[in-house]
Amino acid sequence: MNRILAVHPSDELYGADRVLLQSVEVLERRGRVRVWLPSDIAYASRLLSRELAARRIHVSRHDLAVLRREYARPRGIPGLVARSWRTLRDLARDRPTLVYVNTSAMLPVAPLARLVGARVVVHVHEAWTRTEQVLLAPLLWCCHRVVAVSEAVVRPLPVSRTKVTVVHNGVDAAEPAVGDRAALRESLGVRESDTLVLVASRWNRWKGLDVLLDAWSRLERDDLHLVVLGGPPPSGPAVDVEGIVAAMPSGGSVSVVGEVEDASAWFAASDVVVVPSIAPDPFPLVAVEAAAHGVAVFASRIGGLPEMVVDGVTGELVEPGDADAWARALAASDRTSLDLAGSRAAARHREGFTHSAYAQRLDAALREAVEA
Repeated sequence: MNRILAVHPSDELYGADRVLLQSVEVLERRGRVRVWLPSDIAYASRLLSRELAARRIHVSRHDLAVLRREYARPRGIPGLVARSWRTLRDLARDRPTLVYVNTSAMLPVAPLARLVGARVVVHVHEAWTRTEQVLLAPLLWCCHRVVAVSEAVVRPLPVSRTKVTVVHNGVDAAEPAVGDRAALRESLGVRESDTLVLVASRWNRWKGLDVLLDAWSRLERDDLHLVVLGGPPPSGPAVDVEGIVAAMPSGGSVSVVGEVEDASAWFAASDVVVVPSIAPDPFPLVAVEAAAHGVAVFASRIGGLPEMVVDGVTGELVEPGDADAWARALAASDRTSLDLAGSRAAARHREGFTHSAYAQRLDAALREAVEA
């Protein structure tokens, strides 16, 4: 039986974390799976670990070689070298047959896995900059197969297209409990006739929440209510969502809920989901989840989002970073057109963005890597 190791950089339940849960299901078809998480950041909730444990997947923490912004500075290099040595030592002891590297942050593991004779598959969730193309290319070349979440992610990758498989994220909508929609709206003081707008992401600066809140402050409608899910990232620049909302004259129409373990009920309660990214968003899972629940999506015209959102059909595409454009799009929205776009989004989701479609495409890529 194949000994399969999955390495992942965080212990949360955002996009790439939830994709890992789906990937593990597919990996189990190929052998016995274990998951290694880095020990350099202490996550209080350990949401991903808990979910993996509930599925009887063995999880352990190691001093892994992981790329984080602070480690890219000169003073962080010695520590990264030391972690690489310890990672190689642990891999030599474990002797995996296949190593599944989830996200570009874990790419330093790829050449180390090759040294111990493992096949290596990397799942790229990020749109690479020119700097990353130069610095990460040698690590990428060590992988036997590259899985990319969108065509937008593939384009800047410095690797032969024949080595890459595009596997769009796919999910199935969890069935919310009867009455969840009404209960959530009532808890927010939102009328059934009001339009509930949902944004769900980490509060990284590049996610554009400050742009969205700027646009929101310009609206003059009293029938729109914004719900913000998520929280600040454990590292890197963040948007002070709570501070901005507290200073807004229209802050009463914004509810900052924060992090939730399961956002299904919030999707079911919303009328439109917004993805206001200001940097290339490769293929955010939130857009797929919204469509799975039959909810329209307003998203920035950037990265992989146009591969999911059909402008004027399943939602709207808005110029990234343009608060005026976001304000116009939200001001012009109405429940009838949003409901129609949501129905079309659900139909498109069923055509190719389900969990089974994702599993089938990923399994094919893994098979190619293992059998090559």
